[in-house]
Amino acid sequence: MSGGPAAVLLQIANPKVGLAVSEHSSFTKRPVQRARRTLFYLYVMAFGTPEERRYITDATHAAHAHVRDPGGAYEADDPELQLWVSATIYWSLITSYEEVYGPLDATTADQAYREFSVYATALRVPPDMWPIDRVAFKKYWDTAIAGLEITEAAKAVGHDVLYPGNNLPWAAWVYTRLTGHFSRITTTQFLPESIRNEFGIPSTVYTSIMYWLMRLHSKAVYPMLPQAVRHFGKDYHMRDLRRRIRTRAKL
Repeated sequence: MSGGPAAVLLQIANPKVGLAVSEHSSFTKRPVQRARRTLFYLYVMAFGTPEERRYITDATHAAHAHVRDPGGAYEADDPELQLWVSATIYWSLITSYEEVYGPLDATTADQAYREFSVYATALRVPPDMWPIDRVAFKKYWDTAIAGLEITEAAKAVGHDVLYPGNNLPWAAWVYTRLTGHFSRITTTQFLPESIRNEFGIPSTVYTSIMYWLMRLHSKAVYPMLPQAVRHFGKDYHMRDLRRRIRTRAKL
């Protein structure tokens, strides 16, 4: 999940997504709840049962139903916007994995790409809109990146992503203070140069060296960790979601 903040910045660099998030998202007011819902979606689409997938997609669609601009500037259920959001999810997760474990072989990469389409189709993106293969995705990605525009709305949301405020529970506040610097370095090095510069996090000799050291550490240590440690985030959120479904608690 190390590429998560970079994915969010790329999402809001689409002017329509950036405006929608700035006007409707609970990100700045309820950041923990917003992050939890996002993680529920990511984990359930990959590891959940059909019933759990249906539950989380219904909740997502209900949340999106009211996200629209009266003047027609944006609508959350716009397939083009959801395709872009899904593309950033695929890009960030694959990039994060390969930074630790190395490039996937072609067969595995193709299979993973096909399976990732569920993140798009669950958001009502027609199946034929998901680029047919990785070559087509690369063309789509490069075109989309070239068309991004960092608006003032995007910069405001981006600042909250990079520098979470004080409206966090104590444990989350401590965690972000301990890890935020390293998260910003990773985000800087993940993003295309033009995008990171506009968000005010340019790559420097320092960030390049620090990221190389962090990556070296991750490659050496992370694969050696017990599975229970590596899968803690997934297991915790899946248990939490199942409890909320069972007790009808809010997501």
